Amino acid sequence: MRRNRTPQRLSRLRRGFTLVELIVVIAIIGVLATVVVVRFTGKTDQAKVATAKAHIAQLEGAVIEFQAHCGRLPESLDELVTRPSDCPNWQEGGYLKGKRPPKDPWGHEYKFGLENAEFVITCLGADGQEGGEGVARDLTNLNLDGAE
Repeated sequence: MRRNRTPQRLSRLRRGFTLVELIVVIAIIGVLATVVVVRFTGKTDQAKVATAKAHIAQLEGAVIEFQAHCGRLPESLDELVTRPSDCPNWQEGGYLKGKRPPKDPWGHEYKFGLENAEFVITCLGADGQEGGEGVARDLTNLNLDGAE
């Protein structure tokens, strides 16, 4: 049996969405977008802190290896990638990948120095200034375990 498709019935089939249906769909998309944004806000900062901790651990290992080969601590992190003249046992290729020590996730240089006869590698956090709280807090190889 053939269906009778009158022009009136065809126009109802082709009609599309009503304004109310479109508003409901837009509202649902808005709610979903809000949930996603709220859920993932702050994850970028946490990832940057984790990256800085990983860099500091890598740099600490490279400094220890440098000290084992050269019998002294490096004067700067640059000596981990550029052979100093007074270290004949320096590892070919350096102690870090690349031609320069890495920058922290916020684009600042890691600081290197001595404190109480220990070497300290410092990331100054998001603000690039000493001190701070949250993601602006300083991280060092001496406080990585207890640092959040």
